[in-house]
Amino acid sequence: MSQIETVAGDTTIGHATAYATVLEALAGTEAPLRAQWLRAIALELERLANHTGDLGALAGDVAFLTTASACGKIRGDFLNLTALICGNRFGRGLVRSGGCAKDLDPARAAQLLPRLQAALADVAEATDWLWDANSVRARFEQTGTVSNRQADEIGLVGVAARASGLLRDVRFDHPAGWHRFAQMPVSTWPDGDVFARARVRWLEIRRAGRFLGEQLAPPGGRNDDAVGKPGPDTLAVALVEGWRGEICHVALTDGGGKFRRYKIVDPSFHNWPGVALALRRQAISDFPICNKSFGLSYCGFDL
Repeated sequence: MSQIETVAGDTTIGHATAYATVLEALAGTEAPLRAQWLRAIALELERLANHTGDLGALAGDVAFLTTASACGKIRGDFLNLTALICGNRFGRGLVRSGGCAKDLDPARAAQLLPRLQAALADVAEATDWLWDANSVRARFEQTGTVSNRQADEIGLVGVAARASGLLRDVRFDHPAGWHRFAQMPVSTWPDGDVFARARVRWLEIRRAGRFLGEQLAPPGGRNDDAVGKPGPDTLAVALVEGWRGEICHVALTDGGGKFRRYKIVDPSFHNWPGVALALRRQAISDFPICNKSFGLSYCGFDL
């Protein structure tokens, strides 16, 4: 699991959840509901931290340092909430095959909620400064546009797809785990430019915050379970909506139940062509904000 958690280090929970789900599917079982709930909580905290960090980085790229500085601090606040659950700010050691290695007891859940609400209020204030600044909107709007048709043709996923008006979200299209019981609305924006990709991040921050506020009363039951050996000659596919977009893990076993093939597709693999399209006919000075508006992973592409 430690190797899977570092496939894309800022998506530890997303890739660990996909890997654990594949192993559970190969063994013909699934994690207990309480573990599925905790994985969903951790996934949304991961989304909050990374979206907040990216909004701050976008602000920094256009020299709007007020929001840049604030979001850098608030990102740390969200990471610390993950650490409150499992002891690691990136969520390493939390997800395991068959469930979760840690639990969120009522006492820590009671600590988490007010800290979450405070961080959400802070990021709302910091982003209000961003949206109200004419200098920011002048740099974001109509910059790095990827049309709805282009996004569909090249197969964009995640934030980049939704910012071009595509209704693509694994939590909606293929709900699994806890999202079978607690679905979230899909956040979209039609314009496909830097502003749209920033705005979708903000919409998802708001909806993730609302989701967490509703879900922080934990269900009962056990948190993990023993998982048997993978079945022989079996194919399993897991899809998880990470903070960047669709994460796909595919495993194929041999006659002895050992991995014959294992393939990982990070959302960055789908979305790097979108960066190339966004940069067409743009000034060189637009590269930083176009690149950051996609917020992709190099190591996630090179799998």
